Amino acid sequence: MTYINIGIAQINPKVGDLNYNFEKIFSFWKELDKNCHLVCFPELALTGYPPEDLLLRRDFLEDCKNYLQKLLAFSKNFTSAGLIGLPFYKEALYNAVFLLYKGEILSFYFKRYLAKDGVFDEKRYFKEGNDFLLFFINEIKIGVSICEDIWYPSGVERIYDLSGVEIIISLNASPYYFGKYEDKENFLKAKAKDTQCYVVYVNMVGGQDELIFDGRSLVISPEGKILARAKAFEEDQLIISLNPEKVLSKSLLDPRLKKGNQRDIPPLKELIIKKDLPCYEGRISENPKEEEEIYSALKLALKDYFNKNGFKGVILGLSGGIDSALTTLLAVDSLGKEKVTVLFMPSEFTSKESLEDARELAKNLEIPLIEIPITEIFRTYRETIRKTLGFEDFTVAEENLQARIRANLLFYLSNRKGWLVLSTSNKSEAATGYTTIYGDMAGGYAPLKDVYKTLVYKLARYRNSQTPVIPERIFKKAPSAELRPGQTDQDTLPPYEILDEILRLHLEEGLTPSEIVSKGFAEGTVRKVFEMLKKSEYKRKQAPLGPKITKRAFGRDYRMPITNGYF
Repeated sequence: MTYINIGIAQINPKVGDLNYNFEKIFSFWKELDKNCHLVCFPELALTGYPPEDLLLRRDFLEDCKNYLQKLLAFSKNFTSAGLIGLPFYKEALYNAVFLLYKGEILSFYFKRYLAKDGVFDEKRYFKEGNDFLLFFINEIKIGVSICEDIWYPSGVERIYDLSGVEIIISLNASPYYFGKYEDKENFLKAKAKDTQCYVVYVNMVGGQDELIFDGRSLVISPEGKILARAKAFEEDQLIISLNPEKVLSKSLLDPRLKKGNQRDIPPLKELIIKKDLPCYEGRISENPKEEEEIYSALKLALKDYFNKNGFKGVILGLSGGIDSALTTLLAVDSLGKEKVTVLFMPSEFTSKESLEDARELAKNLEIPLIEIPITEIFRTYRETIRKTLGFEDFTVAEENLQARIRANLLFYLSNRKGWLVLSTSNKSEAATGYTTIYGDMAGGYAPLKDVYKTLVYKLARYRNSQTPVIPERIFKKAPSAELRPGQTDQDTLPPYEILDEILRLHLEEGLTPSEIVSKGFAEGTVRKVFEMLKKSEYKRKQAPLGPKITKRAFGRDYRMPITNGYF
């Protein structure tokens, strides 16, 4: 029986750190080499994804070429071939993958369909390729594509159908949002069935600024069955043995092969890799459920942002509310309790219950809680304002002043200690502007930036089900900024269950105000939400970075003008 052992290297690269990524590629290849004929790495594995305007620097591209030569030299020590992704300049810049074997570049492939929607902007940098990459290993025919290419039937798939390819390898840097994996899995199953090929889907893993790569590389049979799945949100290695005899027998009956113009098929490279290797069935890692999946994604995003940027610790304001509680848990779970400090900054409007809840949470997590009352600082501000400006009444400006005093203290400690300030604002607040610019909105990273308030509660409940560290009272009390007596969020906002669904229908489903009203929402409420959304765009343009977990997040996905006369 003829079979091929394919190794999947699901790596977590660091954008721009070519030496770090080279070492990671080398170590994974070395580990997989002894049991594989072919080792596959993700799209742009050498640079990380997305390299953005690094691709406009000539020195960066020259260094990429130099590291390709280093990989070539090291490949002499391996008995397997390798598929490595990197940018390559050849009269124009291409998103490329190279087939390396025994110190030689046997072939290469340039991405044909460049991603240009949502978070992607590949046409800013790359030119589309025209060629194909097909080759034999031990008489097994393999075709290669890069990410977007496999989604278009007019190019790669047609040629691979004509050429009788038995295995399609798709190299990817596919960013995560909740719900995307299921769509992707179903698509790839259908693709495998339609082409009557094995599909080997290799994905990147890790956090890169606001993007998360979830891994979950896949191998799917021609019948549409999952044969292997790598871990979610972790680096991983997979080895699977594929026997394409079934593919050959079925392809002989495929009328597309009889009708195709064989002149369209490019010449094939042939590799004979004689290795006596064990047969691997493949491992199917568990797919996490909703709250676990999102919580794991947020942890990975924060951990990688923290580690890849070299921070010494994090600090955040702990208010006794649900947002800061969840943010604190994410920090402790992703970074370790020794890296986390929380600051409680009560004013005259802070309730006794909030103080007790903040202390209890910090105690349960075994993290330091620094208490700095802001009452006297706030009074000094107000007295100075009264004397110099004559303002004596209490307005929203006085409310926001408290939030900005707290931000000053957080950033003071950030300066002194080299700590990253975590903002605790969520997506519902950012959408409506119910957050103080340069106040509670301020930070170096906002883990909950794309998390609706209703989801904040779900994630906190999920985490508390693992270890009950959040005091129950935090879940039950009405959410409040506590910037004036008796204040609750619903003094200003619709109930979060209504608000979040209106926002979701508009931001993620693209519904207009009238379409949302037709679904049973009050017209006045919908109008109010859209007015708040429009007016607060200037705040969002100045918001800190935060991880994308929904189909359409504020930032790259949402590009609204600030000066905007359209409702």
